[in-house]
Amino acid sequence: MSYQQFESTSCPAQPRQDQHRYSLISKYLTYNSSKMFWGLIIEPGKKYSQTVDNSFHISKATLDLSSATDEDITLLLDYEGQQEYILCHLNKTNKQESLDLNFQAGDSISLFSHGQASLHLSGYLLGDDEDDDDMTLGEMMEEEEEEEEGEDEEMDEKDLRATLQAKAVKRPQPEKTNGKSQKKAKVEVEEEEEEAEEEEESKQAPPKQLSKKQKKMEKKAQQQQSPKPAAPQPQKKKEGEKPADKQPKVEAPKSPAKKTLPGGLVVEDLKTGNGPESKKGDLVAVYYSGKLAKNGKQFDQSNKGPGFKFKLGQGQVIKGWDLGVAGMKVGGKRKLTIPAALAYGAGGAPPQIPPHSTLVFDVELRALN
Repeated sequence: MSYQQFESTSCPAQPRQDQHRYSLISKYLTYNSSKMFWGLIIEPGKKYSQTVDNSFHISKATLDLSSATDEDITLLLDYEGQQEYILCHLNKTNKQESLDLNFQAGDSISLFSHGQASLHLSGYLLGDDEDDDDMTLGEMMEEEEEEEEGEDEEMDEKDLRATLQAKAVKRPQPEKTNGKSQKKAKVEVEEEEEEAEEEEESKQAPPKQLSKKQKKMEKKAQQQQSPKPAAPQPQKKKEGEKPADKQPKVEAPKSPAKKTLPGGLVVEDLKTGNGPESKKGDLVAVYYSGKLAKNGKQFDQSNKGPGFKFKLGQGQVIKGWDLGVAGMKVGGKRKLTIPAALAYGAGGAPPQIPPHSTLVFDVELRALN
């Protein structure tokens, strides 16, 4: 039998901020060769807080009928000091609720209830083997940052090599001349020699020789003018061909990828990440903000610390999240427009979310395990 320390605070009828602390020990009993049973009794008016030492899993919440009344009992979670999350509602009709919650070592959590009856939580320890093999999200994020920095350095080196190679290719281009260009160069050299000879003769000869110079200058001007218009013509053709090739490549990524999934879920990729791609069963950590599509009012957000963590595709979040977050890469950002049928349905989540509400979430995938 092993023990783990929880810290409990009383929750009087006044606001929850007025809390007095005392300690409670929850017991662990042998479940099988690899897992240990975990259990905790949530008494009314008390809050149980702990920084997790050993990772554990909560599987079920059960109402204590000996102390139950006709009113509903609500189980709540305060995770990492963020907004309180509703885990389930229990009453005499609905006495048990299955849960699938994993808490990793280092997580700061508080469990408490609203109502006048006790709740029994049960589950099991996740085991040392699983914890040893898995990396924490913080370690994964650090490794991803180091990998991204290494990739940036490699890209910089490749860019430098590419630019040097491009310059090396451009430099020998003037040497790739045909026989005509060589002949033109010879003609220009001969003309320069003739000009030098004529200038010397002009100093000694009578002024009648100026007419020959003028004729030769006119010939040179004609020869110099004739190749000039021919030179830019091939350049115009090449320049005209390049933008035709580049246009589809540049225009395609301007607008973010937007698609509608079955059920009316609209997924819009605002930024494509460079990290691993998320899939069903992964433990993901996200930053997000949630707004009502009707009036743009924000009802929830998480943008600090390790982020909000959940197992993808396991029903721990609303259906729109399980579908919309799947396929994201670490570092990517998405906008999810979720209809009520894939969110909180006809009942909503009062008072923040009215019934039949379409929700808009901006989600950033921070890490995955």
